[in-house]
Amino acid sequence: MDLGRLWESMLDAMRSRIGHQDVAIWLHSATPVHQDDEVVLVEVANRYYADWITENYLEDLQAEAENQLGHPIHLKFTWRDEPTSEESRPAMRQAAEKQPRGHGVNHTQTFESFVIGECNKFAHAAAAAVADHPARQYNPLFIYGSTGLGKTHLMHAVANRVLENSPDGRVVYITAEAFMNEMINCLRYKRMDDFRDKYRKQSTVLMVDDVQFLSGKERTQEEFFHTFNALQSSGRQIILTADVVPREIDKLAPRLRTRFEGGLLADMQAPDKETLHAILRQKADKHHLQIPADLAEAIAGLVEGNVRELEGVVNRISALHSFYGESISLAWARKRLPDTFDPAPTTITVSGIIEGVAVFHNLRSADLTGSKRTRTLTRPRHIAMYLARVHTNLSFPELGREFGGRDHSTIQHGFRKVSDEVERDPDLAYKVRQIEQILHR
Repeated sequence: MDLGRLWESMLDAMRSRIGHQDVAIWLHSATPVHQDDEVVLVEVANRYYADWITENYLEDLQAEAENQLGHPIHLKFTWRDEPTSEESRPAMRQAAEKQPRGHGVNHTQTFESFVIGECNKFAHAAAAAVADHPARQYNPLFIYGSTGLGKTHLMHAVANRVLENSPDGRVVYITAEAFMNEMINCLRYKRMDDFRDKYRKQSTVLMVDDVQFLSGKERTQEEFFHTFNALQSSGRQIILTADVVPREIDKLAPRLRTRFEGGLLADMQAPDKETLHAILRQKADKHHLQIPADLAEAIAGLVEGNVRELEGVVNRISALHSFYGESISLAWARKRLPDTFDPAPTTITVSGIIEGVAVFHNLRSADLTGSKRTRTLTRPRHIAMYLARVHTNLSFPELGREFGGRDHSTIQHGFRKVSDEVERDPDLAYKVRQIEQILHR
């Protein structure tokens, strides 16, 4: 089998095993440079990439290679400054010149495939302005909103337009968690120069997703602070996303918070009914599906504004439709996806509510039941009190004992505060619905 086709087939299989993002970050830029009956030689960017891939993905990669070739094979990873055979050296030099300009970028998520509505038009306009004129305004651009609303899609849309408009542009996309893991690996193998070169020197646009993950990670925050300064001072664009505004990220260093707030904050809200149906039609058209009106209404009610969940439902319907070849209807969907459309009832407990609210806000359960009073804890604690009153039969005094021995009047206050605000604050109402969805799974 041709070496290039072998590697592409292996990557396709790895996307199913470890996910598209991990393949894009760690494997997409790797290049196979030599093959014989026993060894496939693969060049990666540097030693810490080789070590990370060996430790985390080698077993799966070798299994896929053996599956493709029909016999055992050994994968060996090398990098640019490692001596190699004369036979492979010219190919490796050529591979070094093909490092991707879009590191971690999803090329299918563009502005053209993004559905605009009242819920996201401000964030969309800000992202488009940044894409057309990087680092001239809105630097950093900080996009925030609950999960599944399209924040990541907008980041990749910016990346794709920058790469299209700027032949010399180089975009790096990464999640905050992956940034931290990569930094730890570089510290371990003493490759911090490579790490800093990648993020501070090579990238013209840096995109970091889910920066709320930096909460409490002091060493990662310090490294990111210096990266942020290096990029901004040299006139390069930074785009960040989170589920909340910077001031609501717990245990975030003040110097980072002020820098995050120093650009433009753009919020994304849950799509209204019309926008959600437009997104559904777009996703269905992509799969060449005809979704009847009653099924579309059921899907919209099921996902409650979460675009990512909507896409997941459409993908499952498409797969089942292709497999069975049956007409799509609401009755068919209920039959083929009973756990999705007719889920078994879930018993909700106070401890489960506290845990669910804590996870949603990137906190610990003990934070909500403890005595500490901070701005980042008060709102989640009140939400947990509200949900506990709504979804259980416990009295206020009984709930007080569940929340660390609090007085019943404290629980009443939290419940009434959220109960009043949820009627006039759509962001809070959406957040409560999202948590309720989690609790019912």
